Amino acid sequence: MKNEMKNELARVVIISGEGDVGVIEPHTGRPTKRAVMARIKRERCGGDRWAKAIAYVDGNEGFDVETGEPVFWMPEYDSAID
Repeated sequence: MKNEMKNELARVVIISGEGDVGVIEPHTGRPTKRAVMARIKRERCGGDRWAKAIAYVDGNEGFDVETGEPVFWMPEYDSAID
């Protein structure tokens, strides 16, 4: 089931920034792990910034696209997508 969730990347947010300040944006590219990982790499600017991607699963559940670890899907993520 975990692999099935990783393949369904229809709702993904990218969280990136510098220092403690970050911005939440929807991922509007292709809904594949490869495309999301490429976006994270660009957002990180060779190490000058930090970035992560969170994919929606169900309810308040999500997962970190890079690590596959479960994370809490926050209401702010829905606001960024809508």
